[in-house]
Amino acid sequence: KLRLEAARERVERSTLPIEAIAVMTGFHDPERMRRAFLREFHQPPQAVRRNANGNPG
Repeated sequence: KLRLEAARERVERSTLPIEAIAVMTGFHDPERMRRAFLREFHQPPQAVRRNANGNPG
């Protein structure tokens, strides 16, 4: 849970690549982080980033 929240926060607040955030937060690869985001937030990291920046699509 903590790892996922840290990743979500970085995805929303930074411009770092999703791949870099996955490694930094302990997911090791973007696909693993994507699956965790889908499970917890019902959307992939890219959609979380778009929504945080006010871009709906």
